[in-house]
Amino acid sequence: MIFMGQEFLEDKYWTDWPGRPELLIWWDGLAGKDRHMSDQHRFTRALMWLRRKHPALRGEGINVFHVNNDTRVIAIHRWLPGVGRDVVVVASLNESTFYNHGYRLGFPGGGHWNEVFNSDIYDQWFNPNAQGNPGGITADGPGWDGLPTSAEITLPANSVLMFARDGGDF
Repeated sequence: MIFMGQEFLEDKYWTDWPGRPELLIWWDGLAGKDRHMSDQHRFTRALMWLRRKHPALRGEGINVFHVNNDTRVIAIHRWLPGVGRDVVVVASLNESTFYNHGYRLGFPGGGHWNEVFNSDIYDQWFNPNAQGNPGGITADGPGWDGLPTSAEITLPANSVLMFARDGGDF
């Protein structure tokens, strides 16, 4: 995704030719003059740090365990074989929010899972109306989606959530 300014919504053709300054990247957008550009840059930067902090997001262990075409939700379990450090990634392409822990989802293990990423807060940073699961969730429900336990989560419209057992480390 990151190529020629895509990480901050650059909308001009790329060139390094100084004879065409109108085509050079508009860095002022990142200085707060274009809120959409700076919000997208913040979002991309957070995703890169998250990938660095959670090794499971770089590992080969992957299980797409939940695909619901009716609700337009997909969930993926990522882990490091033999090590753990599991991460659950949930993406909603639904135009509506599933409020008050209204969406049941399988989890690879019981207990507390931290919500380590919520894309809803990046909608006009800092979104004061962001929906999600602050403080995380407790997976103590019955087996679901082929996994041993489950939890009901609040799932914001058009969002990506990530859950991990820990806050991540380097």
